[in-house]
Amino acid sequence: MPSTSEGEKQSPSCCEDQVQELVACAEKWAKKEPLKTSLAAFAIGLLFTIVPIGHVVGAITRLLFALVRPALIVLGAMKVFEEIEKRRGPKF
Repeated sequence: MPSTSEGEKQSPSCCEDQVQELVACAEKWAKKEPLKTSLAAFAIGLLFTIVPIGHVVGAITRLLFALVRPALIVLGAMKVFEEIEKRRGPKF
């Protein structure tokens, strides 16, 4: 395992700081309002139970893959056109 010198010490990234701040805020809110926290957790659990998350993610994935093929064809055609124009030379 490579060692790091004093100047190379790793600091937490910005996202980690934001997550830690969010967790601290949630803990404070849970201690201050336990009933609201419990109701919010129940509502989120109920939402995840009712909404078929797997089906939604699968549908979005299928849609993205269906749209990638035509997009790649269009981009390829554009590159071919650019190459033809470049080899043809400047227009007058």
